[in-house]
Amino acid sequence: MQRMNDMSEDNKVVYVGEVIWFSAQKGYGYLLWEKDGVQQKDMFLHYSDIVIDGFKTVYKGDRVSFSIGKNMRGEPKAIEVVVIKKSRQ
Repeated sequence: MQRMNDMSEDNKVVYVGEVIWFSAQKGYGYLLWEKDGVQQKDMFLHYSDIVIDGFKTVYKGDRVSFSIGKNMRGEPKAIEVVVIKKSRQ
């Protein structure tokens, strides 16, 4: 996984990751990602942060771009998640 670019239009760093698990029924999952070539702790993903028309879901193996935000407890989570390459689902 890698950075997609250094900064998005709103000055947030955009990363590329891969969905390792997502439950549409539960509405959340996790991404595998790297920062500066070093694998990081799995990133939490909530369905409400997926940018897509219709039913908001992703599948294991999908490659996504995302920025990092914080949840209500101040913990990191993926935001502005966009599928850039679908897995073979």
